[in-house]
Formats: sequence, structure tokens, C-alpha cells
Amino acid sequence: MDIHNTITVIVGIITILGAVYKLAQVESNINTKIASIETKGFLIVENLKDKVGERITTVDRKLDVHLQDFVNYKDAILLQGKGLDEKINHTWSKTKELLNEQKTEIKDIQASLKIRD
Repeated sequence: MDIHNTITVIVGIITILGAVYKLAQVESNINTKIASIETKGFLIVENLKDKVGERITTVDRKLDVHLQDFVNYKDAILLQGKGLDEKINHTWSKTKELLNEQKTEIKDIQASLKIRD
């Protein structure tokens, strides 16, 4: 019986050592997988950061182009409006001159008609 107990203890110790060894391998494998996943995660974040940066740059350029188009359009409208104002003022000035000339002619005609009476 003594040998039986000794063999049982030795087999138990070998089993425990085998389990610890296997657990160490599994833990090492898990750590490797975690490190791999962590590396992939960092690469994904870096790629995403680059793509977002490129997209922001593209949108910024498009916005600059549209803002410049708006400024040019606004300036063109203001110049057109100013041109129309000048044209209206010029036409009104000519009309005033013509009205003043006609008033003067009417007064001259009235004065000549009063003299004849």
C-alpha cells in the first residue's frame, strides 16, 4: 500500500505540473492574441485618423471654394445694383433737366401770351 500511495502522489504532482505548464502556454497564447488585437486596434485608429483628416481637408477646400463663389456672387450683385442706381440717377437727372426746360418754355410761352393780351 505504501508504494500505491507514493505512485498516486507522484502521478498527482505530475498532473498538477502538466496542468500548470498547459495553463502557462494558454496564458502566453492569450497574451499574444491580446497584443495582436491591440496592435490591430491601434492600426485601425491610425488609419481612421488619417482618413478623417483627409476628409476634413477635402471638405475645408470645398467650403473655401463655395465661400469664394459666394463672395464673388455678392460682389457682382452689389456692382450690378450700383450700376443700376447710377443709371437710374442719370436718367432721373436727364428727366429733371428736360422738365426744367419744358417749364421754362411754358413760362416763356405764358409770358409771351400775356404780353399779346
